[in-house]
Amino acid sequence: MRRMKAKSPPCNGHGHHPRSRGQSLIETGIVIVLFVTVALGAITFGHAFMVVNMITHAARDGARIAATWPNRGTCGVLTNTGPIVTTVQNKIASVTTGTFPVNVTQNPTPAGAAPCGTPTTPTVRVQVTGCVPWVIPLLPVNVGTDCGGSPGFSVARTVDFYDEGLGG
Repeated sequence: MRRMKAKSPPCNGHGHHPRSRGQSLIETGIVIVLFVTVALGAITFGHAFMVVNMITHAARDGARIAATWPNRGTCGVLTNTGPIVTTVQNKIASVTTGTFPVNVTQNPTPAGAAPCGTPTTPTVRVQVTGCVPWVIPLLPVNVGTDCGGSPGFSVARTVDFYDEGLGG
């Protein structure tokens, strides 16, 4: 008497069953979606880090320019800081869009007229504020800040430098 073997489902020619092939396809799809999400997240946060770093450098460069600014009024008051503001804004515009107000001040504010006096530690301050849109908006719209209709994050940087035009 012959023994009957149990029939197994047909193979696809590669030794795998058709169900196994479908499962592998779904697993591959899930892995690809997760990988792309992680990669885009890394790109987004890397870009955000770079932009914040560039804004900090632009503010520092502006403070350095203001500290040695030759256009001074009576008692060393900074006059015509427009070119300083424009320089900082141009450096920021090279890495991101948006409007970034720049404020240049002196601390303490020098007297407007004689007698001037020299403060013990005069400084110039450059403040930059604004909103940076995400390069790839992966996060929900309600996370972060509204940057003129697109999601992003707020940036506020302040840099103080010794005011060489007053102190020495």
